[in-house]
Amino acid sequence: MRRLAVAFLFLVFASTSLNAQYFGRNKVQWEHFDFKVLKTEHFDIYYYDREADVVNDVGRQAERWYTRLSRTFNHTFTRKPIVLYANSADFQQTTTTPEMIGEGTGGFTDPFMNRVVLPLTGDYAENDHVIGHEMVHVFQFDIAAGITSSRRRFNLEMMPLWIVEGMAEYFSKGRVDPLTAMWIRDAEVHNRLPTLRQLERDPYYFPYRYGQALLAYIGGRFGDDAVVRYFLAAGLTSPEAAFDRALGVPSKQLFADWQESAHEMYGPIVADRPSQPGTPLIGSKQGVRGNLNVGPAYSPDGKYIAFLSTRAIFDIDLFLADAQTGQVIRKLASTDRNGHYEALRFIDSAGSWSADSKRLAFVTFEKGDNYLGIVDVDSRNFKSVRVPGIDAITNVAWSPDNRTIVLAGQATGVSDLFLFDTESQEVHRLTNDKFADMQPAFSPDGKTIAFVSDRGSGPEANLENLYFEGTRISTIDIASGAIKNLPLFANAKNINPAYGPDGSIYFIANPEGMADIYRYSPDGRVSRITRVQTGVSGITELAPALSVATRTGDIAFSLYENDNYNIYKLPANPPSLAVATTNTAPSSARAGQLPPLRGTGSTITAYLQKPEEGLLPASTTFTEASYRPNMHIAYLGPPTIGVGVSSFGTGVGGSISAYYSDILGYHNIGVTFQGGGSSGVGTIGDQLAGEVFYLNQRHRLNWGVDTTHLPYVSAFTTSGQAAITINGQRVIADAIQQTRQIQRFDDVSGVVQYPFSQTRRIEFTGGFQHQSLKEETETAYFVGNTLVADETVRSPFDFSLSLGHAATAFVGDSSVFGFLSPVRGTRYRYELSAFSGDLKFETALADYRKYFFFNPVTVAVRGIYYGRFGTDAESGRISPLYIGQDSLIHGYDINSIGPEECVRTGTSSSCPVFDRLIGSKIGVANFEVRVPVVGTKQFGLISGFVPTELFGFVDAGGAWSSNQHLDVRFSRNNSTDRVPVVSAGAGVRLLLAYIPLEFYAAKPFQRPTQGWVTGFNIIAGW
Repeated sequence: MRRLAVAFLFLVFASTSLNAQYFGRNKVQWEHFDFKVLKTEHFDIYYYDREADVVNDVGRQAERWYTRLSRTFNHTFTRKPIVLYANSADFQQTTTTPEMIGEGTGGFTDPFMNRVVLPLTGDYAENDHVIGHEMVHVFQFDIAAGITSSRRRFNLEMMPLWIVEGMAEYFSKGRVDPLTAMWIRDAEVHNRLPTLRQLERDPYYFPYRYGQALLAYIGGRFGDDAVVRYFLAAGLTSPEAAFDRALGVPSKQLFADWQESAHEMYGPIVADRPSQPGTPLIGSKQGVRGNLNVGPAYSPDGKYIAFLSTRAIFDIDLFLADAQTGQVIRKLASTDRNGHYEALRFIDSAGSWSADSKRLAFVTFEKGDNYLGIVDVDSRNFKSVRVPGIDAITNVAWSPDNRTIVLAGQATGVSDLFLFDTESQEVHRLTNDKFADMQPAFSPDGKTIAFVSDRGSGPEANLENLYFEGTRISTIDIASGAIKNLPLFANAKNINPAYGPDGSIYFIANPEGMADIYRYSPDGRVSRITRVQTGVSGITELAPALSVATRTGDIAFSLYENDNYNIYKLPANPPSLAVATTNTAPSSARAGQLPPLRGTGSTITAYLQKPEEGLLPASTTFTEASYRPNMHIAYLGPPTIGVGVSSFGTGVGGSISAYYSDILGYHNIGVTFQGGGSSGVGTIGDQLAGEVFYLNQRHRLNWGVDTTHLPYVSAFTTSGQAAITINGQRVIADAIQQTRQIQRFDDVSGVVQYPFSQTRRIEFTGGFQHQSLKEETETAYFVGNTLVADETVRSPFDFSLSLGHAATAFVGDSSVFGFLSPVRGTRYRYELSAFSGDLKFETALADYRKYFFFNPVTVAVRGIYYGRFGTDAESGRISPLYIGQDSLIHGYDINSIGPEECVRTGTSSSCPVFDRLIGSKIGVANFEVRVPVVGTKQFGLISGFVPTELFGFVDAGGAWSSNQHLDVRFSRNNSTDRVPVVSAGAGVRLLLAYIPLEFYAAKPFQRPTQGWVTGFNIIAGW
C-alpha cells in the first residue's frame, strides 16, 4: 500500500492515490478463478475446474513428498496450503504475491504463510519435481519457525540461496541429474568451479545448479543426513562455520575436495570429445557469460535461422539471422515493438516456419493466456491468434500445406496435441489423456506427427505409480489417430524430434548422461551425430534445442558451453559417428551424475527410485470443500522502540505493523501503529500515528480503502531582546523563543484501479482529509547569563483545514529498469484532480518520459507540467509549488541558497534566485545520458559487485502564477525577472546494499554569483 502522507500546508505534488504507484507495471487478473479446496491429510489444495482431472494426483504426489521429506528432515507438521494454477499463464495472474511473475518462476513458497503456489506444467514428472522442490521449502520454513520460536534464532532469511534452493533441488532430483551435471562439467572443463565466496556473491553461479551439486557432493561423501545437519548448523551459525561444525571439514578444504572430485569424475569423459561439434553460428562475445541464444528454428529453404536471445539485454526477443554467416538481420518480435503482448514464451518453446519460409509462428503471453504469434518475415506484419479452448501452448509446428499448425498445449492441466486450422480457426484434438505430449513435428508428407511423450518411458513407468523414467519419441497417424512408440533409448531422455527431407528423424538423447544429437533412419537404424563435451540443450531439461531445414536438411542446434548457450550448425546428412544401440546405459551413467564418483548410499536416490513408498492408492479420494476467505497473518513487522533526548525533551517511541490476507490474496488488511512522543511537545496522545487499509483484488478491477492519522512534529527557534518587569523594574532582557508545533493529518481515501494491460491502467481516487495545528511557544529571558523568566504559551488545535479530494489518472509504463534507473521504454502519467471544502481548486498533471537504449548507453528525456487552477489555487493557506528539489532540477535546492544571493531592488527586498522557483504552475524538462560503468559484462563497462552509473544532465524548468508570468528566455542577470532556470552537470549513482545513492555536481546558470553546486541524494534515476 502506498500511503498518502502530505505535510501540513503542502497538499500534493502529484497524486493523492491509495495503493497506486506513481508509475509501475500492472498485475492484471485477466480471468476469474472459482477456487475450491481439496483436503488431504497434510494439505489444503486450492484448485479450480480446469485442474479437476489432475488435482487428485497432485494430492497423492504431495503426500508422497511429505512422507519422504518428513523422514529425511526428521520433522513433521500439521496442515499447509497449496495454491494450484492450471498453467503458467494463469499462475502469472496470482494475487498471492504483489510481485510480477515471469515465465522463469516455476513456483514459490511464501515464508510467512508457509503457502506453496505453483502452476501445473502439463507434464506429471515435472509437476512432481516442482512439488518436491517447493515442499523442501515448506519443511525449511517450518523448521526455522520452530527453532526461532524458542530462545535461539534460525537465520533462514539470511541464508544464501545456494543452500536454500540447492537443497530443494537436491532433495527433489537427487544426484542423477544430467542437466546439473552438464553445468558442473562445463565449469570443470573451463576451470571455474566456484569458491564459497563466489558461490555466495557472483551472480553467474546459478544457486539452483551449483548449490545442488555441492550439497550432492556433501551427501555423497558424508551421507544425506549430513546435508540436513549442515542446513541446521548454517541457520544457527554461518554457512562457512557450518562446514566445520556439521562436517568436521573447513570450507576451503571441502571446496578443494569438491573441485578435485569433479575433475576425477568428468575429466576422462570429456577428454576425447571435441570442444566444437560443428560450425559456430551465433554465439557470445569472448569473456561474456550468461548469454542465451536458444530455440533455433531453421527455415525450410535453409536461408534463415530464427532464434530467441538476450542479445538486446533485459528481455528475451526473437531474432532473424542469416543461416550461412550467422549475421543477425533484424529483430522479429519484441515487447518493445509488439506492445499488445506481454512476453514471448521462451523457456520451453521455439518458433516454427511455414513451408514456404515466409512466416514464423511462435508462442506469446497475452491477456492471461498463451497466444499464437505469426509474423511475416518480409513485410514484418504481425498477427496474434487466440486458439479456442487452449489456454497454454508450449510448442508449435507448421504443416507442409502451409495451412495447419500442430500445437502442444493444455486445456485441462495436461499437455496434449491439437491441430489448428489457420484459415477456419477450427481446433481438432489429437490426444486426450494424462500422458504428457510435447514438441510435435510434421513428417515431410504431412500424414504423421512425431512428438515427445512420457508414455511407455520405461518398464516401471506408469500413471498409477505416478512415476516416469525419461521421455520417448512417438508418432501419431493423423488420419487414424494410431500412436506408436519408436524403439529408441529406454530409461533416458529422448526429445526434440525433427524430420529431415528423407523422412529421417533427428532427435536429442542422453543415453550416456550427456545430451547429443542422434538420427533415427527410415530403416530403423539409430546413429550418433554429435559427441559434445557439455550438452546439446536449451534452458531446461526438456527445452527444444534442435532444428532441421525440411527442404535442405541443414541442422542447427544450441549448445551449452562456457556458461553460455550458443548456436551451431551441421551440414545436411552429416556423417554418423557410430551406430547406436538402444540398450546402452541409462542416463544414470557417470556423465549424468553429480560428484563424488564413489559415494555413500543415498537415502534420496533410494526414495526417488521407489515411487510406491508413501504413495496413496490411485483409488484414494479426498474431501472437498468450498473456499472461504479466512484471514491469516501474512506478515508481522518486528516491533521497534527507541529513546532519545533533544531540545524537544525526552522522547520515547515505538511501532508495530501487521499484514493480513486470505490464502488466495483476494482480501488484504494492513495495520500500522506508531506510539510515543517527546515530553516537550504536546501529550503522548497528540503524537500517536496509525494507518489501516483494506485492498480487494478479487477481480480485475481492484479497489481499496485507507484511513490514516499522522502527526508531524517540528520546531524552530528565534532570538531577540524584549522589555520585561523584574521586581517592579523594567529591564531589557535577551529573549530566546522556541516554537514547537504538532501538525495533524487525517485522511480517509478510496482508490479504484482498472488495468487495460500490464503497461496501461486508469485510476480513480477520492476521499476526505483534515489538517490541524497545535502550537507551544516557550520564551526564556536572560539578563547577562542568568535565566530570569521562562514562560510557555500553549494553543489548542485551533487552525484547521478540511478538504474533499478526487482524482483520475491514466498511467502507462513499459520501461525496463537497469540497476539504478530506467534504460529502455516509456513512462507517462496524466492526471486531473479536484479539491473542495475550506479551499477549492483543481490540478492538472502531465508527466512523460522516454528512454532510448544504445547498448550500454541510455539517453533519457522527461517533460513535466503541473498546475493548480480555480478559486483558491494561489491561496496563502497552501504552499506554492517548488521546482528546486534535486529530483526535478539539480543545483537549486533551497538549502544551498544563501542570503548573499538575494538582492534589494527599489524599496522592496526580494530573492529572485528563490522566487523564480515557486508558483502555482510549473514546467520541467530534463535530458540525461547514462553510462553503466560497473555492472555485468552484458550491461556495464566493468564487471563488479557495486553497480555504478555515470550520468550527465541538462535540467530546465520554470514556475509561474496568474500575476507572475514566465518570461521564456535564457537570462543569467541577477534581476527579478521570472525566467526559466537551467543547470547542467554530471554525477554518479551507486547501488550500495540495495540503496540507490546519487552524488552530483551542477552548474546552476540562473544563480550568477554561485559556482558549481554539489549534492547528495538517496534516490534512483528518474
